[in-house]
Amino acid sequence: MAKARMLHKAISLSEQVNNLSLPAQLLFTWLIPHADDEGRLKGNPKYIKALVVPYHHEWTSEEIESFLQEIEQQGLIYSWEADGKQYIEFPTWKRYQYIAKDRFHESELPFYKEGVDNPSTPRTQSVAKMTSQANVVESNIEEINKSEIKNNSKRDIKSLKEILEVKHIPDTNKSSINSREEAAAYYAWKALEPYNKPALQSTYLNAIRQGITADKIYQFVSEIKQDRTIKNPGKVFNSKVKNCRIKEDDKS
Repeated sequence: MAKARMLHKAISLSEQVNNLSLPAQLLFTWLIPHADDEGRLKGNPKYIKALVVPYHHEWTSEEIESFLQEIEQQGLIYSWEADGKQYIEFPTWKRYQYIAKDRFHESELPFYKEGVDNPSTPRTQSVAKMTSQANVVESNIEEINKSEIKNNSKRDIKSLKEILEVKHIPDTNKSSINSREEAAAYYAWKALEPYNKPALQSTYLNAIRQGITADKIYQFVSEIKQDRTIKNPGKVFNSKVKNCRIKEDDKS
């Protein structure tokens, strides 16, 4: 496995990365150089602690697990179990990592299977090559270079539609996602209550009808996911919406 990996400037412009807490941002960045040539590594929190952040003694394995869950909720990694072992894979690996043909080593770890087409033949990485996975999370590099602000809404909508497609979320009309706020609402529903269909309308789309911005929705989701004691995320989300409205009313 290579001793170094490339870190593209797009990482600082990624909304998914910036939605993470600072510890999760650090962990996500430091995970990258430890992945194999196909963007995979073992995902056991104790293993991650020993390999990636050995000097962060204050981080418990439970905290690292919560950071990994936070990173996964933003779509920045896939996390799964195979034969009782945990694994991680970067869905946009081949977009940002170039490995010369003569140095490429096929992964010895299992690939992520759900909703992903993974060829059984050996693969050689290429800068211009992308899998269907690579479209799930981050914006196209060319789009970022053109204008980050101008294209935010379109990228959010595109990414959200692709996430819903890959994860096989049932009975969602992806073609109806027409704004950044709607994309955020669908994302929040998928992240917090994907199998509570009525909640999509009554809780998450209702939040944008009350004037809650996309940034606030992403913030609420991040906060809820970090608190592992929460048993009813929809109720907490509604509470955050209500408190946000009260604060806005007080300002006016």
